[in-house]
Amino acid sequence: MPELLVVSTTAALDGRDLVRGLARALDARAAVSLAPGLVAERDGELVRDAARARGAVVCILAPAGPDLANHALLSVEVARAAGLAVPAVLVVGPGADAQRELVAERGLVDVVPLPDLHAPSAAIAGWPLSEWIAAEPVSTDGGVTLSPYTPWEARAVPDPRTAGREAIGPVLLEIIAAEGPVLASRAYRLYNRAAGGKALTTIARAPLSGSAYRLRQAGAIELDVTPAAGGEEDELLRAAGTPAVRVRELGPRTLDEVPQAELVALMERLLAVGLTEDQLPRATLDTYGLVRMTAKAETALRRAAALAAGTA
Repeated sequence: MPELLVVSTTAALDGRDLVRGLARALDARAAVSLAPGLVAERDGELVRDAARARGAVVCILAPAGPDLANHALLSVEVARAAGLAVPAVLVVGPGADAQRELVAERGLVDVVPLPDLHAPSAAIAGWPLSEWIAAEPVSTDGGVTLSPYTPWEARAVPDPRTAGREAIGPVLLEIIAAEGPVLASRAYRLYNRAAGGKALTTIARAPLSGSAYRLRQAGAIELDVTPAAGGEEDELLRAAGTPAVRVRELGPRTLDEVPQAELVALMERLLAVGLTEDQLPRATLDTYGLVRMTAKAETALRRAAALAAGTA
C-alpha cells in the first residue's frame, strides 16, 4: 500500500489532525504517517532512510513566514537526495506569498495553503491526493531515480489447492498491496511458495486466479491483461485506485517478472537523459544492477526499447 509521510520543518507544528484528515480523505488508498523531520531518529534509524525503504511519498509541512523558502527547500532537497518523492509543500497560515512562489519554482512542487492546521478537512478536499501518492522520485544528479521495490514478507499460508476462497483472498490482497502493480504469475508464485509448493501447477493456479477475479469484482483490486517483459501475456494486479505503472528498482524480481510497461517507462526516462535506443538494453541492465545479457533478456529489452523510442 502507498504511504504518504508528512514531515514537519519545525516541532512547533502539531500535524496529528492533518494526518487524521488525510487518512479519511484517502479512504484506505494509502497509509498516512507523521515525522518531526527527515534526519530525526526513530528506532535507531533515520526517518529518511526508513521512509526510503518503505517507498513513502513525502509532503513537507511548513509554517508561513520569512524563512519558509529556506526551510521548505532544504527539506525537499534532503528528501530527494535520499531518493524520496516530494510532490507538495503544505504551508500553514497566511502570508509569505513571494516565499510560496519561490518554493514552487525552485522545488518543482505543489505549494498548497493550509489555513487551519487543526481543522484541515476543507483544505484537503481541494488537494490532488491521488496524484501525490503516485509521485515518483526525482533525480538530483541528472540520472534516473527509481522507487524502491517493497517485497511481500512471506509467511506460512494455507495450500491453495485445499484452502477456501475466504483463506486465499486476504493473503493475495496482502501480496498485491505490498508489491503491486505486480504480474499475476509472480503473485501466485509467491503465494504458492509460502504454502510450501514448488512449481506453480495449473491445479494450484486456478484457485488463486479465481480469488483475484473475486477481489476485482469486490472493487478491492484492478486486473488488466498486460505483457510481461518477455512479451508473453500475463495479468497485472494492483490495489484499486493505485497507478498502473511504477518505475521501481528490480528488488527480488527477475527481469521476466517486470511488467513490460514498467520497462518501457524506465527506458523513456533513460531516453530523456540523453541515451539512444541502441544504448537502452545495456543501460537498463546497469540500472537494475544486472550484468549478464542473455539472449532472452536482449530480445525482451530490445522489444521494450523499440516501444519506448516509438519505433516498434
